[in-house]
Amino acid sequence: MVGFEILVKIDPKKRIEFLQAFEMVKHIDQQDDSRIDLDLFEEVQGPNTFLWLEHWDNSESLSRYYYNNKFISMMGAIEVLGQLIHKRAFSIIGKVDSA
Repeated sequence: MVGFEILVKIDPKKRIEFLQAFEMVKHIDQQDDSRIDLDLFEEVQGPNTFLWLEHWDNSESLSRYYYNNKFISMMGAIEVLGQLIHKRAFSIIGKVDSA
């Protein structure tokens, strides 16, 4: 499994626009939908600071997603609506056993 996290700080006046733009990312145009989950979290102590987190079955599907028009548009929207704090990709190599 692979994924990414994107942390952004959005201008408070543009919060609604950001959330509307994020809604479009939820619906993928790909027939091969290998996305496992998609989450958006807001920092409790930092209003308008959001963590966008996605998990995918494999790196090939995630790589194709990076070239998806909706993903590209969302990254452009972030530049206009706020500030990208960080963007990180990751790989999960095994499951953690519960204690």
